[in-house]
Amino acid sequence: MRFTDTKSETLNLRVSPTFKRVLKEAADHEQRSMVNMLEVLLGDYYERKGIVPLGQKATPPAHKRVRADRRAHVGAAA
Repeated sequence: MRFTDTKSETLNLRVSPTFKRVLKEAADHEQRSMVNMLEVLLGDYYERKGIVPLGQKATPPAHKRVRADRRAHVGAAA
């Protein structure tokens, strides 16, 4: 899941200093902003759990798409 719509909403969070430090470290490690890091983490969570946001069409998780592609290639090679 990727968040591609225009950013127009504001969200204020109260977090512990430890949470903020760990988020910043993770974001710096990935060369991302803290907000982008949260978007990536949430998107990955949604994909792992197979959660489909309201108003979006369901697609198989990435690991299942790879297996299906691999089967298609195996059948084509035979």
